[in-house]
Amino acid sequence: MSRWLPVALRALPVVACLAIVCSAHDAHASSGTALGVDLDYTNGINEPGVGSGTGGAIRLGYKLDLLVAQLTPEIGGGYHTYSGAAGAKLSQGIVGGRLQFGKILEPGLYAHLGYGHLGGDHGISDSGATLDGGVTLDLTLLPILDLGVHAGYNGLLKNGNYPAFDTYVLGFQGAIIF
Repeated sequence: MSRWLPVALRALPVVACLAIVCSAHDAHASSGTALGVDLDYTNGINEPGVGSGTGGAIRLGYKLDLLVAQLTPEIGGGYHTYSGAAGAKLSQGIVGGRLQFGKILEPGLYAHLGYGHLGGDHGISDSGATLDGGVTLDLTLLPILDLGVHAGYNGLLKNGNYPAFDTYVLGFQGAIIF
């Protein structure tokens, strides 16, 4: 057995990692307009009369490739509806962004500020500032297509006599980069 074989076997994981990192550069589009869609499961956090629900969002942004990270400033809108006696529905316009790391498998963070309206049964009606934020995990299948999952907080902030409306979201997301 050659005396170089043990050294070569120990170096194999390092060489494999370098090959993956070098080839990942071509797996992701450099920069471009990103059109994203979110499909959500949502639920109220200590909200009386508010149960689980569904909803989603649509986002438009510009994905900037920063070598080891991607920054996407974006605008969009969302709509969520909830089960329960309150019959709550939250619609909102948002502005914010996403920060993701890596090239093929992209963990990241998102945050948005916005303005929204909470409506529902029994006289529920409130409008005001909204906030959302959470974590993401995307997979770049093609240089123009990202698919992933997300989890986070979404809510209407306290406004005058109305308390904050707090919810969490779990969902799927996709974006086309062109």
